[in-house]
This record gives sequence, C-alpha cells and structure tokens, in this order.
Amino acid sequence: MTGLALQQVVLPANVVFERRKLEIDGEEVFRACGVQSTPTLVLYRSTEEGQITEVRRHVGGANVAAIESLLNDI
Repeated sequence: MTGLALQQVVLPANVVFERRKLEIDGEEVFRACGVQSTPTLVLYRSTEEGQITEVRRHVGGANVAAIESLLNDI
C-alpha cells in the first residue's frame, strides 16, 4: 500500500525519496534510524550548517493523504 501511494505522490523538487530494505541494508541501518517496524516513513531536513535532523515520522502503512500530510512540514 505505501509503495503504491509513494508512486502516486508528486514530490517537491527539494525532496529525495530513499527506500531501504532490511534484507539488503541490514539491521544496523534500521537501528541507527530508530526504525522498529516497517513500513516507516521518516522525513529529514538538512540545515544550512549541513546537519540532518528528523522532522516527522509515520509508522505503518501510508496512503497518499498521509504522505502528503508528512510532506506539509517541509
């Protein structure tokens, strides 16, 4: 459901979507991001100083409306 919804959402020009898979990336990546279940969408922002900070997180399946709501914070 989330994958299909992500294909339908028009991402702003300054947004990059990165998909991670546990089987490929390993548990370390998921632990470092604080992801405990999938699917989880995490919205990060890069500051002018180059720091990456988490803005919002959505845990569980997401439809188009939920993804668009997540993107409202950018």
